[in-house]
Amino acid sequence: MPRTYRVRDLAGTHVLLTGSAERAELAVLYRLVTAHPRTDVTVVSPPDEPAARDDGLAPLLSRKVFGPWRDEVGAGPAMAEARRRVSVLAAFPGDVPPPAGIDVVVHCAPSGGPDKPLDAVYDEQLAPLVALCGLWAHQDRRPHLVYVSQAGFSGTERGLVPEARLEHDLDWRRELALARSLRSGTERLSRIPDRLRRTRRAAARAHRGAGPLIVAGEAEAARGAWVERRLVERGRARARALGHPHAQALAAVLAERVAEELGRSYPLTVLRTAPVGHALHRPYPGWSEGRTRAVPPAVALTLLGTAAGSATTVLDTVPADLVADAVLAAAAAPPDPGSPHYFHLGTGTARPLTLGELRSVPHTPLVAARRRPPRRRGELPGVYDPAEVRYDDTELMALGQALPRPRTYHFDPGVIDWRRHLAAREAADVAERLRAPVTRAAALTPAPRPPAADERAVAVFDLDGTIVASDLVESYVWTRLAGLPRRAWPAEFLDLLLDAPRYLLAERADRDRFVRTFLRRYAGTDEAALRHLVRGAVGDALLHRVKHEAVRRIRAHRAAGHRTVLVTGCLDLLVEPLRPLFDDIEACRMRTRDGVLTGRVTGRPPVGEARADWLRRYTAEHGLDPARAHAYADSYSDRPLLDAVGHPHAVDPDARLLRHAVRRRWPVLRWGAHTATRWEALAAAAGGRGGRGVRAAHHRFAGAEEETA
Repeated sequence: MPRTYRVRDLAGTHVLLTGSAERAELAVLYRLVTAHPRTDVTVVSPPDEPAARDDGLAPLLSRKVFGPWRDEVGAGPAMAEARRRVSVLAAFPGDVPPPAGIDVVVHCAPSGGPDKPLDAVYDEQLAPLVALCGLWAHQDRRPHLVYVSQAGFSGTERGLVPEARLEHDLDWRRELALARSLRSGTERLSRIPDRLRRTRRAAARAHRGAGPLIVAGEAEAARGAWVERRLVERGRARARALGHPHAQALAAVLAERVAEELGRSYPLTVLRTAPVGHALHRPYPGWSEGRTRAVPPAVALTLLGTAAGSATTVLDTVPADLVADAVLAAAAAPPDPGSPHYFHLGTGTARPLTLGELRSVPHTPLVAARRRPPRRRGELPGVYDPAEVRYDDTELMALGQALPRPRTYHFDPGVIDWRRHLAAREAADVAERLRAPVTRAAALTPAPRPPAADERAVAVFDLDGTIVASDLVESYVWTRLAGLPRRAWPAEFLDLLLDAPRYLLAERADRDRFVRTFLRRYAGTDEAALRHLVRGAVGDALLHRVKHEAVRRIRAHRAAGHRTVLVTGCLDLLVEPLRPLFDDIEACRMRTRDGVLTGRVTGRPPVGEARADWLRRYTAEHGLDPARAHAYADSYSDRPLLDAVGHPHAVDPDARLLRHAVRRRWPVLRWGAHTATRWEALAAAAGGRGGRGVRAAHHRFAGAEEETA
């Protein structure tokens, strides 16, 4: 025999709603605000959500669920009514301070995905309940705790599932301690020397040239990812060993036990619901918003013809407005402490929707689902065979019979017309898509923005591959073509070719080592003669390889009041033609002896991780903010510099930098056009006819500097 329930009026009560992210929570909040004018509501919102800001009500009332109500009463009156009765508390559910005068606490289990480590799932499901039950532990007056549980409707049960305490001998404290020890054991396993060496080698191969700190960071990230994957696998194995399809289902069962043990001195109601679907009537047919674990019909139909589904398989999803009314009806009928109420709310008993009926509904969107059909039962919540399991709803129906007339709450799933409801669901989804602004498909990377005026910003530019379409080797070839007689060219370039393997090994090992090794070729070069070549043919070759868009971008930064800096591993002597474009140049400086270059670089070459160190020193010395800094580079070896600024830009990036930029959503620029081809630049250097071009370029850059100053 079902219990006898006494349903009271919620007028004059104060309800604490521990979130607004779940679809069920939004539906409950809508009903409280629009249908209970004498009920006060406190909504807990995590500090990182918009509703937790200074005026938390504005983003909360801007949700779709309140749209019809705002249109009916007006935006101003709606906001005034909400301010009178609704308050937003910025806190996490487990950190809520005990508000005074709370009569009812509604806590909905979060709809997290199953692919999480076991301890993370426990922290998400169990920790808030532990904290909530402890808030009023030392107070005489304790509120009615209504827990909307996700235990059940997984399809792994058998027979008739009663509306009662779940029978099992699991100790939630022991399971929580086991999950903690599982993480610590997996962490220890991940730090075995042999595994660390393999992880380090893999990171070194994948991030070669980015510097040892980047490699170390990526190796640690890979180790952490391995730990998370291993914990997910072990959590799933533990859940299946205990008869549950995944860790989320196991945590839901343990969460109920937490509420029962720690809330034994509270009036406690446990409402187990099927996955929450689109609204049946309120706020409008087909409304959908917020998180839910409901399975889309197109996904459920993939089960047809597999071992996990047939035409008689049920897709159990309950409309959101029915869930909200069931929650409030249960809240209005508090039990005695120590004697919890249990209810089941699903459609599989009173009005089942089978996959056969779903397939025959003409309005059901039969879009191909991009996921493999589940291999075992229970992977899709709310999908089960009614011949194997049935969820009793006798107590919930008795609660409905106890409601005063006319009924305030409507949660009988027997009134659902699935064909009409699915058509309304599809119409609402189509209308939502039509209301959305028509935009292009989201790009892999955001479009670059013009520089904004900011006197505390700095724009840092790489040289090779970014500003000029050349590299360290090509600039060296220019100097040799311009400075050596033609008869010496074959021997010089043969020597360069023979040394190429050594340079490649140095490049693979470390960018800093390559720069130091290669610049030793300048040993014995007369400094004055090199400067003369740079003012003539070598400088002309350099300026012929400058990219037009790079010059435009530098000028734009100067016009915005930014400091502009060139950072390069090239010799400082070779970049003098570009000095008019920049406030500062950070390049390699070479020791000299009696006016002759020794081939030894003074200090650390500004490449790789040294660029990030230099940027920190430079911004500190000049009172600049790295978060406002812009950086432009083309190579993955420049990643430390790009990671160190607030506005990174990948310019004509190599494959690895492009992948990284796409992952980090960095702007990717294409500055490929330049003044001359590589062969024309080589011809200019070899012909020695560059003096006039360099002087003209100097004049042009100087004029640009005066114009933007």
